Parts: sequence; structure tokens; C-alpha cells
Amino acid sequence: MKKLSKLIKNLTFTQIIGNTNKEIKSIENDSRKCNKGSLFVAIRGTNSDGHNYIGIAIKQGTEVIVCEELDSSVEIKDNITFIIVENSRLALAELAHALYDFPTRDMNVIGITGTNGKTTITFLIKSILDNAGEKSAIIGTTGIYIGDSKLPSTHTTPDPLQLCNYLSQMKSEGVKYVIMEVSSHALSQNRVTGITFDIAAFTNLTHDHLDYHHTLEDYASAKKLLFQMLKPEGIAIVNGDDEHADFILKNISAKNLKIGRKEFNDVIITGENLNLDETVFKLKINSKKYLNIKTNLLGRFNIDNSAMAAVICHQIGISDKTIVDSLQNVSGAPGRMQKIILKNGAIALVDYAHTPDALEKALNSCREAMNSAGLINNKLICVFGCGGDRDKTKRPIMGKLSSRIADFSIITDDNPRTEDSAKIIRDIYYGIDNGNKKKVIQISNRAEAIKYAFSISKDNDIILVAGKGHETYQIIGEVKHHFDDNEELMKFTD
Repeated sequence: MKKLSKLIKNLTFTQIIGNTNKEIKSIENDSRKCNKGSLFVAIRGTNSDGHNYIGIAIKQGTEVIVCEELDSSVEIKDNITFIIVENSRLALAELAHALYDFPTRDMNVIGITGTNGKTTITFLIKSILDNAGEKSAIIGTTGIYIGDSKLPSTHTTPDPLQLCNYLSQMKSEGVKYVIMEVSSHALSQNRVTGITFDIAAFTNLTHDHLDYHHTLEDYASAKKLLFQMLKPEGIAIVNGDDEHADFILKNISAKNLKIGRKEFNDVIITGENLNLDETVFKLKINSKKYLNIKTNLLGRFNIDNSAMAAVICHQIGISDKTIVDSLQNVSGAPGRMQKIILKNGAIALVDYAHTPDALEKALNSCREAMNSAGLINNKLICVFGCGGDRDKTKRPIMGKLSSRIADFSIITDDNPRTEDSAKIIRDIYYGIDNGNKKKVIQISNRAEAIKYAFSISKDNDIILVAGKGHETYQIIGEVKHHFDDNEELMKFTD
């Protein structure tokens, strides 16, 4: 319970109507969850406007409303307090942190943003910190991890109420480091407002979420917001080889480091060697120090991920030996280049690659590893699709990429949602050059597509099953049906 007057102490508002001497036991942005003692925040959403539900919240028993405006249809009663703000989303975040006593003030928070690599990097950092004896937690796409416990997550970055609840729990359990995936949606929607970050990291920026941000420039601007939330003594770490790196760092006063393969970077990746069993590279920390890193994670992009995790942990004082030893034995994140050996000797890889850049990198990594292993007569088979009700412009691009790099591509369903699955597949197929169409087949049923991929594979062929990764569902219409790429592939193991 918190006094309303204390809860709104640091809140920016334009007007208060009513009494602030009230006890608040919960904050809600869903009118159906309101009752006596609740504070209701009316949020303008994409599909509905919380201001339309103020009356319902009051009927449910709430006596405090935070909103951007008062509709003339809302009856102002003596027992109801109205707090008018300019931005309800911002107010929700500020109130949530106040309700939970600002939990991140006593923890170190590491935020990772970028199109690809966020999930893997958070898992790599946690693995290193675990081996260093430091208690850490993850907030991200595959779930909420506190120590050895896992809680489900519906978004990469939860809404402020859920987020602060999790952060409060982490604080009470003695977590020292919180490692967060910070999505562009979360930054645009003020979900992480109220957190001051010790480290902010940027992985890359490629074609994704343009159905929401519309342009790459807007997308980059959303990512940049994370770096404006750094503590004065915080550290900004970016992929210096990405063309957006300088924009991300512009006018950021915090200490910054660039990582990459080009000589102008502060930390340089060199000495790379990739094959199907291990990946080796060197990290030039400065003119005198190199870290020799070996990992079982497949792919050049996992060198980028490992390098980012290593530099972040180096900056917070973890020993070189702990970093190197941890990366050598790490298993990676769920559904990220997850390897399954099939009974015919083919190697299946399950990966979340659902953007053009991620798919291209995954396929190129497979091809590079096959070439290093001398498997020039083996096939690279790709099974993939594109999500419905999402950015349609990437569909033909992904079709073109897969048909160009893979020896054989199977286009299939990947959460068609309310769109016609056949149309999505046609959109993908449209991008394929005529000369490559003979290397492509369309099988809408994802289980059948995976089965077909196995049937045409042989010893040491690689089957990349891309797009769903850790997901255990297929969304058809508005219903989630159980589906797991890993489970389907396990049917073809000994």
C-alpha cells in the first residue's frame, strides 16, 4: 500500500481534481482488473483507448484515474480523484517504479538493443556472470530468468507494471545484475522509462518492424533512446561496423566503446575460424591484450554475439579467464542455432532468424561451416516462412536470399495469424529469381515441410529450420496451437 500523495511525488501532471490522501494497493491499465484501492491509468493503444473504459474502472471500485483528458461523458464525483497528464504511458512507467520502490536503484542494469543477437548475448552474459559467482537475471524474448528459475514472458520487454514486479522480485532475491533485451517497441512506448542503465549495448540494425516504425530512420531513433537512459558514469558499447553506430552514439556523453572487425574500432575481432564443431577467434582488447576465444556456437554472427558479451563482462570487471572459460562451455540461448543430429546423419539447426539479415547470416554461416569442413558436395536445405499481420516488405527479400544461398528451400507457414497462408507464401515466392525457382518448393503445413526436408537429406547435409526458434506455438487466426520445431525434428532422431 502506498499513499497516493507519495506515489505521485515525482509525477509530471497538468491538473489534479480531487483528494490525494488515499491508499493505493495496485496500479492497473486494464479496467477489468480494477477494484477498491486500485489506480487506473488510461492508455491509448493501437486497437483500443483506455479512456473509453474509465467509467468501467470506476464501476469496478477504483477511485483514482490517471488520464490524458477527461471526456464530457465521465461524471466527476467527489470520491474520485482525476490526475491529468500529457502522456499516460510515461506516467504508467513512473508510477510503477514508485509503487515498487524503484527496484533498479540497487541493481546493475545492462540493456541490449538491436535487430538481431539480443537473446543470445543476454544468455552469454548470464553464463559468464554465473561462473563468476555473481547472481544475475534475464528479461527477454524467451522468458524471465531469475537464478535457476524461469517465468514466462509475452513480450521481449514487458509492460512497466510487469517489469517492475519482476525487478522487485529480482531485488528481493539478491540479484546484482539484470540483463535486459530492450526492444524498439518498448523504447517507443516508454516501457523502460524509470530505469537508468549501467551499460547500454547496440548489436545491429536491419530490416524489421517497419510495419510499426515505417522507416529505418525511425527504427534507429527508437534504438537510440536506450543510450539516453544511461547513468552519467554508464558505458555505451556498440557494433562499430554497423552503419548506424555513429548515429546511436551521437550526443551521448557516456564513455563509449566500438567493437568490430575494422581497424578504427576500440575492440577488434580478428583470427576467425569457423567449422561445424567449434568457432575460434581473437579479441584485441587493446594494443597489449588479446583474448583467445573458442566456442561451440555456430556462425560468424555468434562471434559478434560472443565478442559483445565478452566486452560487456570485461567492462564490469569479470576476469579474462572466467570470460574465456565460460564462452568455451556455453550452450547458447534456446532456439538459436540449436543443433539436432538426425538419424540419417544430417544436421538440423533450429534458429529464430525471421528477418532478412538474420536469415542471410544464418545461411551464410551454415555454408561457411560446410566449406570449412570440406562438405562441398552436401546440401544446405532451408525451411522458413514469414509471419502474418507483420511487415510484408521483407517477404520477397527473404525468398530471394534463401533461394540464392541454400541448395534447396521449402517455404512454409510461420504464424500466419489472420492472413491467408497461401498469400504469404506467394509473397515470399515472388522475390525468387526465375533461375532459382527450381530449387524451391511450397509446403504450407510446417510439420510436413520439416518431414520433407528430412526425406531429401543425407549424412552431413544441413537443414536450417528458421523463423520460430524457441516458440512452441503456431498462431492461426487468433488462436495459438501447440507447435515446436524441435519436437518435430526429434521425430527423426534415433
